Amino acid sequence: MTLTPRHISAFVLRMQGAFLDAPTLKLTLTEAEGRFGVDGATCEAVLGVLIDANVLARTRDGAYTRFFPRLAHAA
Repeated sequence: MTLTPRHISAFVLRMQGAFLDAPTLKLTLTEAEGRFGVDGATCEAVLGVLIDANVLARTRDGAYTRFFPRLAHAA
């Protein structure tokens, strides 16, 4: 299946929504591929976009999880 811009946009929103709806969700690339039903390259690219957008973060063990910025303490 060829992904059109519309399909890609819908997929990005679906993946983003999954992490926003379940703040403790933590997935490896393989788990994300299975959960969202896409190939590794597509899944990794979308996860990368969500990291760049500060929606997701990557853990030390390589899993993807929701990004929570650290708040600077007022001096």
